[in-house]
Amino acid sequence: MRSIKHYRAFQIDPDGHVFGCVNLVCDNDEQAKREAASLVLLHRIELWRLDRRIGQFDLPPDAVRQQAAGS
Repeated sequence: MRSIKHYRAFQIDPDGHVFGCVNLVCDNDEQAKREAASLVLLHRIELWRLDRRIGQFDLPPDAVRQQAAGS
């Protein structure tokens, strides 16, 4: 029987505060990491399963430069 796992991908603002959350249901940690990495558009993402941080996905360096130029 296939077991599915529930994850949360937290959106982190530049000051390090959580401002949003995306719930993910995946087969395993690797699938969850791929899905969380695809959520990185304007903000850093931290992927959690229960009380365990699975990964952190940062903005690409060129996106960080664009944000800084727009401020």
